[in-house]
Amino acid sequence: MIWRKSKEIFLYDLKDSMVTDAEMEYLEAIEEVLPEGCMVQVQANLAAFIRRTDGARYQNELFRNVDFLITDLFYRPLVVIEVNDRTHFAPERRARDEKVTEICEEAGIPIITLWTSYGVNPDYIEKRLEETLASLPVKRIAHSAAKAAASRKKGCYVATCVYGSYDCPEVWVLRRFRDQILSQTWYGRTFIKVYYGVSPLVVRWFGKTYLFRNTAKRYLDWMVDRLMSRGVQSTPYKD
Repeated sequence: MIWRKSKEIFLYDLKDSMVTDAEMEYLEAIEEVLPEGCMVQVQANLAAFIRRTDGARYQNELFRNVDFLITDLFYRPLVVIEVNDRTHFAPERRARDEKVTEICEEAGIPIITLWTSYGVNPDYIEKRLEETLASLPVKRIAHSAAKAAASRKKGCYVATCVYGSYDCPEVWVLRRFRDQILSQTWYGRTFIKVYYGVSPLVVRWFGKTYLFRNTAKRYLDWMVDRLMSRGVQSTPYKD
């Protein structure tokens, strides 16, 4: 009997490079004009240089990469540089870019966007870098606070109170559960009606207390985990 060694199959493999050929051209131009005292990092994950302040359990929105991150010699983040081609006109890419922009604006780090349709222009890149670095620190924009304020008028009162935002993974799960499961039955619709009748008052009376927030968060975390285990997604959702 002849034994043949089976070929090993690997689930993971190394990429040829962390940057594309087009990104490499921009990287070389950036390095050429980079001001003294600055460094450039490639494919920097938002979670590596931005943190959420509310301690949210799920932080999927930070697991996105930016093309280049300019830091000082102590690795303090200064400027984000994104290289965009025509694919960024697609709706899903535009939504991703808008979210990244909001996160960076709220954290207080400016973004320089370079479009491949204009080609690689070191002089232009140098000018944009100098202007942007000279403008630091930039004014932060509280997108999340504005959305949270607006969400109090839209619904999901308890979840929004607990998680601090109408647009976060936990609330996306609960909103999907409301719209795609609860609303499909008469008793589910009855629960929704009662919930929206009672929850605004509950939040108004008890929403600022530690006991309410702590108890509600433990229950909602458990519920979100259960729903996700049953296939309810935590990706961005619009109702």
